[in-house]
Amino acid sequence: MPELSQARVCHLSAGRLRLKIPERKRDEGYFADVARRLGSWDSVDRVEVNPVTGSVLVRFSDLAALAADHASRNELFALDPAALRMPAAEHLDNFSEQAARTFGAANRAVQRWMGGATDLRGAIFAALLAGGVMQLLRGNIAAPASTLLWYAGAMIRLWDPAPEPDTQPDSPAALVKEAAEA
Repeated sequence: MPELSQARVCHLSAGRLRLKIPERKRDEGYFADVARRLGSWDSVDRVEVNPVTGSVLVRFSDLAALAADHASRNELFALDPAALRMPAAEHLDNFSEQAARTFGAANRAVQRWMGGATDLRGAIFAALLAGGVMQLLRGNIAAPASTLLWYAGAMIRLWDPAPEPDTQPDSPAALVKEAAEA
């Protein structure tokens, strides 16, 4: 039996597997055979191949069945069976975690750029405040100005319930309350 071409997993997610077979790049006959044969597996819903890049995209319904089909029916390429394991759910990033990391990185960049004088929240507050004032000056008092000013206040937690004076005396909400009482 001839030696099989080595495939590597580039991406694996629920219902989607992308493989690269670099040594077979531009071999249209090989990739047509891969598409035809993988497409006949019960676990495979659809196969897309790109001979130019040496790429195979497999859409599947059941990863365990796909791994079993690979083990029993694959005569096309060599692939480490461990590569067909989904990452543990706790390692997968959800959108909010990814957004929080991105915000954190942007926050650190703004702090470096501003020499520690402000952070991303302060920069966004300044931009929203300036936008709100600009809208007020243009006469757009209803929606644009009030919305921008509301968001600016939310950025500094101006609309949060006022904290106890002895717990956070310098917070914006406490300063606004103190100014209103004066």
